[in-house]
Amino acid sequence: MDLTIALYICLAVLGVILFAGSSIRPVSDAAFFDRVSSKEIQGALAVFIIFHQTVVALEANGEAGDMEFFYYYGILAVAFFFFSSGFGLLKRRMTDEHYIKGFMRRRIFTVLVPFFICNYIYLTDALLNNIIFRKSFGFGEVILSFFGIFLVNNEMWFAVEIMILYAAFRLVFAKIRKPLTGIIIMTCVVLIMMTIGLFSGHSTTGIMSYWFKGEWWYNTIFMFPIGMLYAYKEEQINKVIKKAFASILIASSILFIIMDHIHRNLISISIYWTEDYKPHHILDKLTGLGQETLFELIFLILVITLMSRIKIGNPVIKFFGKISLEVIMLNYLMIDKLYFLYTMYGIGVYLPAVVTGTIVSASLVYLVKNIVLERRSGLFDGKVT
Repeated sequence: MDLTIALYICLAVLGVILFAGSSIRPVSDAAFFDRVSSKEIQGALAVFIIFHQTVVALEANGEAGDMEFFYYYGILAVAFFFFSSGFGLLKRRMTDEHYIKGFMRRRIFTVLVPFFICNYIYLTDALLNNIIFRKSFGFGEVILSFFGIFLVNNEMWFAVEIMILYAAFRLVFAKIRKPLTGIIIMTCVVLIMMTIGLFSGHSTTGIMSYWFKGEWWYNTIFMFPIGMLYAYKEEQINKVIKKAFASILIASSILFIIMDHIHRNLISISIYWTEDYKPHHILDKLTGLGQETLFELIFLILVITLMSRIKIGNPVIKFFGKISLEVIMLNYLMIDKLYFLYTMYGIGVYLPAVVTGTIVSASLVYLVKNIVLERRSGLFDGKVT
């Protein structure tokens, strides 16, 4: 299959997943962004991330073609995940004074359990590959990987970072009652994490990596406190959006196109991996970080503005929303293990196989997670957990 045709098919699939069953939102709806709708959008974005990561693998071999479209927008998908998390946590904290009780099991363990399941899958695969290719890990590397301090696959970074944010939120809001004070403290925590990532550079090995190695550790995380701020001022912000809908939609759309153009140009002159060959690499990284942060913010404004008029929801998107975390963590395994299909049959066989394999494996991990956590929520019951 031609890569251009594959691109159009992928975009059509995403459009159907996102908008099937959608309707015009009633004018009386004062709140149009909640845990249910955000989880549904995350479901569509999880599929988008599969496409994005697949294209990253193809791009590394110079074979992405027109599918390169997906290469540039992975940060926007991840930014939405962080934004939704920040929004959801503070919203629940503000409406439920007992929310912090049982927070570890309800939130952190929900990520921790699938993280270690996926971690051991990757570790087992890495050890088997070492046997096949007659290489070896040091004992210390295996131990650190076993406990998740080393990431056998750095695509697992999102789970680590969201758990750190959850833990920080738990510590902060166990003591702090005023939402704005908590937001300020959490923003400081995020800025510290961003600084660590900014100066950490990249892993020198493609097999194992310490935490905070790579731009992805810091170039989307600032949307977490932005999501918290939106939850805190939701009523006022929503009134402005509803009152000036057309103006905000047009302005954010134009700015999105401009930011997209700037972002592509910055990537072409390189804002990533600059420590390898630029004497003032931190300035390049800061330039990229500043532009990407603004790009993400405009994207989120555009999405929320559209959500003020469009109500989405269908069984497929609810299903993908449930397994979105597992999809993010496991999709690289399928991208790597099924790459021979691309070599033999092209994108028309490879990409559907990657999507199918990721969905099946993510669903299995989700079911195991629920068994471990003694949850009754099934894959198809539509409940948000």
